[in-house]
Amino acid sequence: MVAASDAAPDAAPSERSRPGAPSQRLQRWQLLLLAVAAALGTMLLPSCGASSAGSDPPGRETGTAGAASAPAQGSGASGNGAAGRPVLAPDQPGEHPVGYRTLTVTDEKRPHRPLVTSVWYPARAGTDPAAGTDPAAGLARYPVTDGVTLTSPRAGEGLPAAPGRFPMVVMSHGSAGSRVQLAYLAEALASRGFVVAAPDHPGDTMIEVAEGRQAPLVDLASDRLLDVSSVISAFTKPDCPIAGMVRPDQIGIVGFSFGGLTSMASPVGFLHAPADSRIRAVVGIAPATEVIPADQLARLRVPTIMIGGLMDGAVPLDRNARPAFGELTGSRPRYFVTVAGGTHNSFTEICAQAAAARDRPVAEGVRVRLEVTADMTCRPPAIDIDRAHRLTVYYTVAFLESQLAGAAGYDRYLTAAAARTFPESELHAVD
Repeated sequence: MVAASDAAPDAAPSERSRPGAPSQRLQRWQLLLLAVAAALGTMLLPSCGASSAGSDPPGRETGTAGAASAPAQGSGASGNGAAGRPVLAPDQPGEHPVGYRTLTVTDEKRPHRPLVTSVWYPARAGTDPAAGTDPAAGLARYPVTDGVTLTSPRAGEGLPAAPGRFPMVVMSHGSAGSRVQLAYLAEALASRGFVVAAPDHPGDTMIEVAEGRQAPLVDLASDRLLDVSSVISAFTKPDCPIAGMVRPDQIGIVGFSFGGLTSMASPVGFLHAPADSRIRAVVGIAPATEVIPADQLARLRVPTIMIGGLMDGAVPLDRNARPAFGELTGSRPRYFVTVAGGTHNSFTEICAQAAAARDRPVAEGVRVRLEVTADMTCRPPAIDIDRAHRLTVYYTVAFLESQLAGAAGYDRYLTAAAARTFPESELHAVD
């Protein structure tokens, strides 16, 4: 949760573009990063190791990795199904049941920073627990805080994976959030044939912030990008149980709030984190882009979409996504969607999380964050939360189907005419 008083100070246009002294820029980044905090289990976990937290070497050509063992993977024709699949409206469920499991990513170059990572993936046909076709498999339970979980409406814990290789999307949560903060979106993508990997960023989860254990935000700005690269490296290594499902030439990133900064900066690098050239498409939801210099945004060369609410007082559009849309001069195509009635957390699971924690014995700091943020998000004049989620799924799925998976027919959903499906949204596009 971010109160209105936590909003970042405005930046003059000249300050956004002028180089300035490094120390002055660092001080400004430190001040601005203090404004990106946004409110939105564990057993013995299998792990995936990353040999490097860095990116591919510049100019390296990435192809499909060799075969590896995916968890309980079925048999059948391979491929991600982009070619020859029916074009489904992007806000409708895809053809796959959704599997869920939790892994820990470790990096030999960053042994102090294990990444507990939620993974959603296309499951084998006929194993959907929500449809009752596999009563032995239970619905996934997502951690909210100690002793509180949220039951998924559709994802099954540990379901056997669908055959083939699929595009992978890394999902970066907001400051003081969690890896399941965008679970509804992860489930929608997995049903469409994407593997979604969402790590907790150590030092920046809701519980850590509520307990006063948040890491310095200026350090997190680099560490989060390195976390993303660690996950990509780990999940494309043959010894990871997920690697056999992933197409390493089709990797995208979705980020919310501070995670939106992470997603927008990962392909070009930021502070101490190098660029990761493996990322081929970027989604920024309520992205905190104000701290990224304009010349750095101009170097981003992959397709981009940003989605933000007109009622966002924590990361205001006029200081973040709106100017960033104009500064992303190298990103083609690029899209910017504004949502009337959208608050900062309209795009998260905050309403369901707060309801799950209500009347439960949770830490006071966590309770306050959940309740205050929900109060600003889950009732009028804010947009209905289910409507906001459906809209977010619509634009994100259409974009990633088209620009990452290469599925034909989805460009037509990224037009002004198609945007009338959601009259509370306005789509801006540069081809």
